Amino acid sequence: MIAPRGIPAETGSHPNANGGTLGSRGGRSHWAPVRPVPEPSRLPEPWPALLIAPRPTPAQRVGGWMGTLAAVVAGWVIGSWLFGGVIHESGGGEVLRRALVSAGIVLLVMLLRRRRAAPAPPRDVSVEDPRPHDERPAPAMIADQSPRDSALDRGVQDIRRMDPKFDPTRFAGYTGMLFRDTQGAWTSRELDALRDRVTPEMYGELQVQRDRMRRIRRSNRVDEVEIHAEITEAWQEDGRDYVTAYIDGSMLDYTVDEITDSLVEGSRTIPKAVEEFWTFTRPAGPNFWMLSAIQVAS
Repeated sequence: MIAPRGIPAETGSHPNANGGTLGSRGGRSHWAPVRPVPEPSRLPEPWPALLIAPRPTPAQRVGGWMGTLAAVVAGWVIGSWLFGGVIHESGGGEVLRRALVSAGIVLLVMLLRRRRAAPAPPRDVSVEDPRPHDERPAPAMIADQSPRDSALDRGVQDIRRMDPKFDPTRFAGYTGMLFRDTQGAWTSRELDALRDRVTPEMYGELQVQRDRMRRIRRSNRVDEVEIHAEITEAWQEDGRDYVTAYIDGSMLDYTVDEITDSLVEGSRTIPKAVEEFWTFTRPAGPNFWMLSAIQVAS
């Protein structure tokens, strides 16, 4: 695979984690490229509100006992008033009077207990989340704020002012196609197929790497390319449009000796990971895009 600047290019193998840049990203050549924004994951559910019955206060509990005691006394008074005179007039015994009074008291107590036993309607009581503040889920409104509404969106809008048909999704598809075409041209050493699709600076650097591979009699092979491209940057600078795409995936990428066909680096069967940023540029407006830089993700 093409080796960006800063990576030993004698073998032409897939760049390692040391990083490097081939070509130019304009004023952002020394900036770290922007990685894709991850899709918002499902936020944890907020701490639920519980439906609970209100707990009686100490004053309410005392008041309940006082109410029961008052009912007992009232029952005794009512029983004496209703039945006391009748019993005395008839000369009835003390036992009957007490039995009637007791029955009235028991009846009132049972009615009061039944009223107190009736369940109170639950009320919605918000329980404070016991988790620390830094571990609590973010408010729901934060999930609706898209981090993509940032420099990328503004850059796309700037480009569309002069090219209303510019579509980042379609451009990502073009990036994937050019990635495959570039690997094919690199392994076959037929770089002329890329002359109109890369900047003159990029084309010159590719020629330098190709000639170096020839001198050391090494050949790079690429196969089974499986990659995905996504636009992560868009901006205008000095009358030019710039777009950077993040490319990740895998492919077979190995280097062999041209004389013996023996394996020098990589694997003929085990794919290597691909994670790079490809930047394109053009004169601002509906003009043809050209690859201007390849940068290894670090």
